[in-house]
Amino acid sequence: MKSHQPRYAIRKYAVGAASVLIGFFAGAQVVAADTTSVTDSPATTVPTQPSEGESTISLKEEASQPAVEKPTAPAPIVDQSQPALPDRELRVSDLDRLIREEASSVAESDVAAQPATAATETPAKDPDQEEKLAKKKIVSIDAGRKYFSPDQIKEIIDEASKTGYTDLHLLVGNDGLRFVLDDMSLKVGDTSYSSQAVTDAVEKGTKAYYDDPNGTALTQAQMDDILAYAKSKKVGVIPTINSPGHMDAILTAMEQLGIENPHFNYFGTKKSARTVDLDNQKALDFTKALVDKYAAYFSGKADIFNIGLDEYANDATDAHGWQVLQASKHWPGEGYPEKGYEKFIQYANDLAAIVKKHKMKPMAFNDGIYYNGDTSYGTFDKDIIVSYWTGGWNGYDVASSKLLSELGHQILNTNDAWYYVLGRDKAGSGWYNLDQGLEGISKSAIDVVQKNDGAKVPFIGGMVAAWADTPSATYKKDLLFKLMHAFADKNADYFVADPEVVEKALSEAPTDLDHYTPESLVAFTAAKKALEGAGANTTRAEAKTLIDHLKAAQDALVYTESYAKEVAAKEAEEKLAMKKVISIDAGRKYFSLDQLKRIVDKASELGYSDLHLLVGNDGMRFVLDDMTVEVNGKTYASDDVKKAILEGTKAYYDDPNGQVLTQAEMDELHAYATAKGIGLIAAVNSPGHMDALLVAMEKLGIENPQASFDTVSKTTMDLTNEAAVNFTKALIGKYMDYFKDKSKIFNYGTDEYANDATSAQGWYYLKWYDLYGKFAEYSNSLAAMAREKGLQPMAFNDGFYYGDEDDVAFDKDVLISYWSKGWWGYNLASPQYLADKGYKFLNTNGDWYYVLGHKGDQSYPLEKAIQNTETVPFEQLASTKYPDVKLPTSGSMLGIWADEPANEYKEEEVFQVMEAFANHNKDYFKADFTALRKAVATVPTDLAIYTPESRAALAKVLDNLNWNVSRAHQDQVDQEVAALTQALAGLKPITQVGSLAENDVKALVEDKPSLEIVEKELDFDLVERTNPDLAKGERRVIQAGVKGQGLEYVEVSTLDQSRKVIATEVATEPVAEIVEVGTREVVIPTSPSVEAPVKPDVLVNKVVPDQSTPHVIAKDQPEVSENTSTPIPAAVEEAVHPETVNSDKKLPETGVESALGLALLGAILGAAGMDLKNKKRD
Repeated sequence: MKSHQPRYAIRKYAVGAASVLIGFFAGAQVVAADTTSVTDSPATTVPTQPSEGESTISLKEEASQPAVEKPTAPAPIVDQSQPALPDRELRVSDLDRLIREEASSVAESDVAAQPATAATETPAKDPDQEEKLAKKKIVSIDAGRKYFSPDQIKEIIDEASKTGYTDLHLLVGNDGLRFVLDDMSLKVGDTSYSSQAVTDAVEKGTKAYYDDPNGTALTQAQMDDILAYAKSKKVGVIPTINSPGHMDAILTAMEQLGIENPHFNYFGTKKSARTVDLDNQKALDFTKALVDKYAAYFSGKADIFNIGLDEYANDATDAHGWQVLQASKHWPGEGYPEKGYEKFIQYANDLAAIVKKHKMKPMAFNDGIYYNGDTSYGTFDKDIIVSYWTGGWNGYDVASSKLLSELGHQILNTNDAWYYVLGRDKAGSGWYNLDQGLEGISKSAIDVVQKNDGAKVPFIGGMVAAWADTPSATYKKDLLFKLMHAFADKNADYFVADPEVVEKALSEAPTDLDHYTPESLVAFTAAKKALEGAGANTTRAEAKTLIDHLKAAQDALVYTESYAKEVAAKEAEEKLAMKKVISIDAGRKYFSLDQLKRIVDKASELGYSDLHLLVGNDGMRFVLDDMTVEVNGKTYASDDVKKAILEGTKAYYDDPNGQVLTQAEMDELHAYATAKGIGLIAAVNSPGHMDALLVAMEKLGIENPQASFDTVSKTTMDLTNEAAVNFTKALIGKYMDYFKDKSKIFNYGTDEYANDATSAQGWYYLKWYDLYGKFAEYSNSLAAMAREKGLQPMAFNDGFYYGDEDDVAFDKDVLISYWSKGWWGYNLASPQYLADKGYKFLNTNGDWYYVLGHKGDQSYPLEKAIQNTETVPFEQLASTKYPDVKLPTSGSMLGIWADEPANEYKEEEVFQVMEAFANHNKDYFKADFTALRKAVATVPTDLAIYTPESRAALAKVLDNLNWNVSRAHQDQVDQEVAALTQALAGLKPITQVGSLAENDVKALVEDKPSLEIVEKELDFDLVERTNPDLAKGERRVIQAGVKGQGLEYVEVSTLDQSRKVIATEVATEPVAEIVEVGTREVVIPTSPSVEAPVKPDVLVNKVVPDQSTPHVIAKDQPEVSENTSTPIPAAVEEAVHPETVNSDKKLPETGVESALGLALLGAILGAAGMDLKNKKRD
């Protein structure tokens, strides 16, 4: 056999915020922020420097240390001794300090800080509301670097429209050029370029920048449709063709079309990949002609056209292109571009003139406009709207927003503190990550423009932006929408209300007002009316206030007394209906059938609903009679599979108490649990916790099934090993087939992937090596398999959407057994994140865990488990606080684990935890009815011998018994016991039986019959299924039939010994026998074959096989619930519930309560001649 070598190794990887920041600060040098006085001016919100080795691609361009300063002597070569600075990036500490200073120096109007308004009042109008609503609210999409489909853009438009944005800023030309017109022909000077030639050249240039597998460019027809759609949604579109920088695709296209050397070249040593040379007139003329072509198309369709103008040759000058352009004025003749900045001003004004010619307003980014605040080089067209995104950083000295405003430019606040780069979805994932953008939004209001020199700079609106600096990163619309919503919520007084949010709030308000007191309805009615009055001019802030008022008034509604009782009863029923599960780790440690039965007994006594039995968890401690596996083109014989599994289980832990449960034992356990009203949830864990199965697969010839990372995993399967994966699926499928008739839920595990081989970083490794999709495929295939077999799939939460990221999709039908949010470096999806995706939970909170034998400081000790059953609410999911966070749960599960299988199993300790969990969650567990059942069992069967008055008193008590009471109201059951005891004591016998002569002495003789309980066997049903894999005529017993036990209650007269059956009951349900019948035609064998014997007809109900589907010919006894009481007189044909018969032949403790009540009422009706109707009770 091939020896294992670790296939993968990660020597250095980031885990959590701490490790990210270590790398962040270890690889960078301190940079001073360029800020003004805190008391005089709001501080500039600027980027900081990322860690060494981290991608430094910024929003627009890579940047670093200045190449050109203002030295005493010119220096054409960058000073390499200076610290390198990435584009716009300073230290996190600098950013945090500057944001705090800005917050302290600028008084921001925060909606949340406004004084509360009474629910009956309409919030006071903001005097500046009309002006605020008129401001531009823009979302920007980098559709130049990355391809966005028409549908994706329409989704963004939809979200922008309902959120209150006014415009979509669509960068179609930004590094890539991803929009082509039908007619791309150009005439530049004396040269004409055909449409096809330009189209082909642009496509080649765009693909050279990034060949997006999702698409290359939008067509004119698609853009026509997008513009029309945006107009219908009342959202404007602002197109962008960026130049003279960010022209990668256009520069390549020009070279394809024969224009030589269009690229800017820094001192002949470093050519810019993205910036045009302002001294190359042919290149400039071509670019202007191209911009003119696009401006002509958008004329009449857009009001504003962005010409870009940012980051000139940052890639070739270490982010100091503007200094290079301005350098010739200070150092003429030193090789710097002659009058370079003047040429840039002229170029910008030429583009602005083109845009204005087409009746649109030109817009451009701020960094190159009057760089360094120097106005001596010339004048920019005042009609250019400045999209002010950065206040600069050390060595990148842009003009202040105050100066640009004073020079006549309108300002669009595009604060880069609000930026989000696709793929950087959380803190630590790179600069301009989503968390950073959300924090920037929370601290920087729309009306505070960066580098304002202490002035309140006028602005026309604000723009939040999503960039595609890494165009291969996945676009996640939910994250973009989260950014959009955060910006709208922060600046709620600038945005119109979302009508969907208003309608949702109104729809959630109660409509059946008869359930509430008139006094509490006054405030509610007024609040609802105020919200209904919200209109097109209602701001998001006003709507939020009105909604808050409505919710407050709704919460303050008071139920009428009668409805309050109804609601309380319904809530109590819902709690009692939730699952209460006890989980036993019978995979690591062997539990005998008797031990499991006693656990079932205790669960039944305490009111649990299910037993979760992990038969496959590290060990594999349950084997079927037929373990044949056919997969991978091979047939693995049953005995070989059993032997391999047994060897694998022993290799994990050779339990001296036993190794595996047999199918017969599992059949018996299932029948026993069913009789006790306990459901069975089976669990076979994979692809982790498979120690025994991994060894078994190697024994069966499947090579290297283990996952291998830093080391070879002993617990986890390699998801790239198809033979191992297919075998595991086939094996789990066999177990599903067995349990599908015995269970409703099947748990296939999926927790803790390769934790032993990755320092508990298995999910991180799967993502790192692009194997996470393999895990999703595996999980989804098991979920589908369970669903096809009629089972509810269940799995532990660990692997689902690890890190709150949806880069893969998981089956939504899976019931999530949520046990942990993770720990440092183990970043599992939060329950809220999963709930938002539609998942429901079985709350398996790890706070309740008990590992056998653990005490004190050990993990999951007994004392802590017992303590947490009291302090952690029943519905509180890990990492949340109930009831503040109430998520959809179907119930809760208490976990008993055997992490150290050699530790002794002490039944009393497990029972102690089970009792604590039930007693501390009394609203969810049923009360103890033992005493009441015993009292009911003492009720005489012949009530006709008692006086009508005493019978009526007893009947009233019996009729009012409530069998659906929780442990929280045990006192009610105790009161019922006392009332019943008193009524029984008050029964008065009639002293005369029969007729007497006039002078006879009345005999004090009464006929007080006795009750005899007769046991009878109940035949089991025979279920036949066709099996095309079996030879015709061959029969295979899948589940042996077990006869049931019935009881007859016989009244025996004391006087004449006459007998009368007054009731029947099922004590033990019969277990159906399941037989597979072969249908495959075969050649008659040379040696005689023996047909599998079946039980004689006398033992079963005869059947006539159906050749197509499994069926039951007869079912004499209906399926019943143990805890439900039903009438049992012979005259009433209703089912009764199983109850273990006491050896002394006393009345059973369930199933007679209702019968006795009805018998008593019948006696009263006969004696008094009253026409009463029996009440039907539960």
